[in-house]
Amino acid sequence: MSKAIPEHADLMRAARQNGHYSGAISIARMPRFAEYLASREGQVDVDIRLGTDEHNQAFLQGTANARVQVLCQRCMQPMWHDMQASFRLLLLDSEYQLEGLQDDVDAIVLNEVPTSLYNIVEDELILGITLVPMHDEAQCDAASYMHDEHQSREPALDEDKVSPFTVLKDLKIDG
Repeated sequence: MSKAIPEHADLMRAARQNGHYSGAISIARMPRFAEYLASREGQVDVDIRLGTDEHNQAFLQGTANARVQVLCQRCMQPMWHDMQASFRLLLLDSEYQLEGLQDDVDAIVLNEVPTSLYNIVEDELILGITLVPMHDEAQCDAASYMHDEHQSREPALDEDKVSPFTVLKDLKIDG
């Protein structure tokens, strides 16, 4: 049975009990993530499962889906962007447990009990945000301007234009 997403939870205990949290978190409750957005409106749908693996290591696994407003980097106008973050983290009691972990294993050291689930989800969303969001060219106001600007920068092919190097053919070098 899943529970709503609490702001804080004892993750080790929840992992031993095969905990499951599912619900929505308001973007306004994630100020660090909101700094990357054009608007704080909306919510993030979150599903988190906790448990232990075959080596008896506690883990947190989840997904976060959101429809957020970001600034198009071409026209600097707000645009809607769908994003999804999937994550799996080993839950560790101390930094000493980080030694010997493989490079492809993500882990979090639980320094505080209870631990903020909101911060974990917020971190994963920040890691997954598009660095340079842009409208599709057909929808972007700046795309037509950039296309026109690009065309005006291309040198015109003028067949009557005289090359500046033609004067060099008349120079004679006396030896």
